[in-house]
Amino acid sequence: MKRKTALSAAALLLIGLALSVHFAAAAEGERTPVTADQLREGSYAIGVESSSSMFRIVTAELTVANGEMKVCMTLSGTGYEKLFMGTGEEAMAAPDAECIYFVEDAAGKYTYTVPIEALDQDTDCAAWSIRKQRWYDRVLVFESDGLPEEAFVHTRFTMLPVLLVAAAAAVVVLLVRRRKKRA
Repeated sequence: MKRKTALSAAALLLIGLALSVHFAAAAEGERTPVTADQLREGSYAIGVESSSSMFRIVTAELTVANGEMKVCMTLSGTGYEKLFMGTGEEAMAAPDAECIYFVEDAAGKYTYTVPIEALDQDTDCAAWSIRKQRWYDRVLVFESDGLPEEAFVHTRFTMLPVLLVAAAAAVVVLLVRRRKKRA
């Protein structure tokens, strides 16, 4: 009986430690990129974080199809003629055909449909200012936080590996104690 109590206490301590490490990492803002192969095909509303208040995305819709992702985003203003998925320096060297021009929606807002590699990671995006006639570097993060659980191919239950490690550690403790008693 004492062995079961000790084992339970050890397992709970390990789980508690694992949970505290997990939540501390989450609190520090660590993100794990989410790629197209992790999502079901479909369209989903997402949030987009921008490095610049002058490049504010008011709505964004992620489309996952054929193993690729693209986002149709609507900006708050009409100051940018085109975007380039990369830096301004890269945009200057690239052919204009690689730029993504705006499409005006029914409300007169500019929308851009851009390809993305992953959610929850920094993505360079250069924006061409109509008024200043120059490229501005922006960093965007397309966020997975608002996606419904059904959008994921597999559950996002990230604690499973942590719990498995804790259970394995508890088994090791049990085996070590058992071996000591036999000796």
